[in-house]
Amino acid sequence: MFSVKGFFSASFLCVSFSHLESKVQLLESQQRGELEDMRLEKNRLQVKTQMVAIESLERQLRVATSNNTALQKQQAQLMESVHTLIDMVSTTTGSPPRSQMWKDCADAYKAGHSASGLYLIYIGNRTEPVQVYCDMETSGGGWTVFQRRFNGSVDFQRSWREYKMGFGDVSGEHWLGNEVLYLLTSQGQYSLRVELQDWEGISAHSQYDRFTMASERRQYRLYLRGYSGTAGRQSSLITHGAGFSTRDHDNDNCDHCKCALMLTGGWWFDACGFSNLNGIYYTVGHNIRKLNGIKWHHFRGPSYSLRSTSMMVRPYDF
Repeated sequence: MFSVKGFFSASFLCVSFSHLESKVQLLESQQRGELEDMRLEKNRLQVKTQMVAIESLERQLRVATSNNTALQKQQAQLMESVHTLIDMVSTTTGSPPRSQMWKDCADAYKAGHSASGLYLIYIGNRTEPVQVYCDMETSGGGWTVFQRRFNGSVDFQRSWREYKMGFGDVSGEHWLGNEVLYLLTSQGQYSLRVELQDWEGISAHSQYDRFTMASERRQYRLYLRGYSGTAGRQSSLITHGAGFSTRDHDNDNCDHCKCALMLTGGWWFDACGFSNLNGIYYTVGHNIRKLNGIKWHHFRGPSYSLRSTSMMVRPYDF
């Protein structure tokens, strides 16, 4: 039997549930709105924080730039004062003023000195000058000579230390020194020129666009690029990084021999190779069939000892 009381009870429950559901939906909607507001506020705060950080960095950068500019001005003023003092001291001691402190013979040539001869150059940070022979005539001039041989007056059978420090008379036969040569050519990109003459009066040359020499720790290793010249169609000097060897410091690539002992002198021997301009000086008539003489294979062959040689460097962009 249908109960009126039961009907009203069921209707009341339906209404209550519907009201509760609406209330839940309203709460969810409010919660979503609050979450969205919180997200927007979070983003706003992050942007504000980032802007504050950026403004702080900009202020620091402006301060640092200002300080750096002031520091640079102070350094420039200090350097100018130092150079002024150098010029004053040079005037009283007879040393050349700063305007004449050339780093190589090319500098001296550009300063108007076109006569070959002895010059003083200042290499790197060294305060003491180095005396060198400048060739101001060959192929446009500006060459700093580091090896000369023409009469056999100087013994080239020397130790590692002697080749490092240099020997001979700079105005005559000499080896300038591996350490000076390394420091000199570390100042920039340099070219190498080798001048040769045989006993019949025929001259030839080999030139390399790029000359790079490593430090003593790396055996004064030699690297060359860009060969040209009249002393053969190909280079007689190893170009791919031969170490320098002397009788007491073997760095060649010969497994069962010591080239500096066999061929004499100090040189960039590979496996005893095609050249040695520091071999024994043989006079005319005694210069044939001499494997340990002054040789340049692709010019006069492996057993012809030459009459004169010179080796010199110049900035590549001269």
